[in-house]
Amino acid sequence: MITKEEIKELEGNYFEVLQAGAFAITLKSKNTGHYWHLLEREYPSFRHFAIYHKHNAADAYHAQGTACNLATAVSGIMSHDEFQMNGRKKDRKGKGKI
Repeated sequence: MITKEEIKELEGNYFEVLQAGAFAITLKSKNTGHYWHLLEREYPSFRHFAIYHKHNAADAYHAQGTACNLATAVSGIMSHDEFQMNGRKKDRKGKGKI
């Protein structure tokens, strides 16, 4: 179960918490404007999160990965944002050609 304390840690300068429940939380990155939906999955012996992502409100979510805990999920989102803000590097022309 996602605790109120965990939700409070996410609120602030980096994320806008759009929706939060016992087993799911929806965030919007203030840096990129991307949307993230974290779905907690609990099994008898461990907890992990499925991470879903979309670029715009009108887009459909797509699976982005999993994380062993909320802190790891947030770290992955921040890494993704950094990658997006720095721009994707284009392939060099002719790379890999013989």
